[in-house]
Amino acid sequence: MIKVENPGSCTGCLICEMVCSFHHVRQFSRTKTSIKVKKSIFNQEEKTHITISSNKQEENPLCDLCIHEGSPLCVRFCPENVLKFERSHP
Repeated sequence: MIKVENPGSCTGCLICEMVCSFHHVRQFSRTKTSIKVKKSIFNQEEKTHITISSNKQEENPLCDLCIHEGSPLCVRFCPENVLKFERSHP
């Protein structure tokens, strides 16, 4: 499972989206990714919302934890360490 820790540290660089789309379709695309980053500024307060597709929604690929990559690429390449990978224990 991928967890979002301290989303306020997210700079909105979108590296997680790009490496995810490359994993799934070998293209850098914000529309073909399992992870979505949305940053908004309201009332001078910056908020970040990060979602990861775990159910079949629209046309987004499901998160498969980057099977065959060794570890999830979004976690590995996040420069702010906002994303964390936790192995499920049965």
